[in-house]
Amino acid sequence: MDGHQKLVLQSKEWLLKALFELMQDKSFQDISVTEIAEAAGLSRRTFYRTFKDKQELLEVYADELIHEYIEALDQVSGQMMKFDDIVQLFFEFWAQHRNYARVLIQQDLFYIIFHKWNNHASQIYQKFHAPWHITGTPTEINYVLAYSIGGLWQILEIWLMSETPEKPEQITRTMMKALDKLGTVGRFD
Repeated sequence: MDGHQKLVLQSKEWLLKALFELMQDKSFQDISVTEIAEAAGLSRRTFYRTFKDKQELLEVYADELIHEYIEALDQVSGQMMKFDDIVQLFFEFWAQHRNYARVLIQQDLFYIIFHKWNNHASQIYQKFHAPWHITGTPTEINYVLAYSIGGLWQILEIWLMSETPEKPEQITRTMMKALDKLGTVGRFD
């Protein structure tokens, strides 16, 4: 990475940090690009060289989160993973990003990440083979993903907003108990 690329990367980080600091006290809609740039110690011109608007700044952040999550999956994809391992990895990942995620939830902006996540769900699903994956048409797989992600996302929001959230291991155990119980629904053996 050359000096210019490092400077661009650093500017992105500063702008993102400035935006999240400003959102602690002000709504996203009321924050101007000028305020973000000034809080980052940069010029408006620097902001506009990197982003077309503040919405794009959040979308780039969402893309980076998804990329980081996929990298975390890549690190374990060769191992034999159980479903609870994947769930725990998911919550451990979000525990690391809790502060920014909470701000986005409070500002009703977490949907940006949710939509990006949905757009990458199929890629994430196909990233590794697991015993719980279904075989079916792309439409059937999309239904399963929509169901899974929707529920997981609701739990994630509640968990992230908790003042005293359980550890990732505990929320995983709770979810697995519920899924085990759900798996018995409809069985009359």
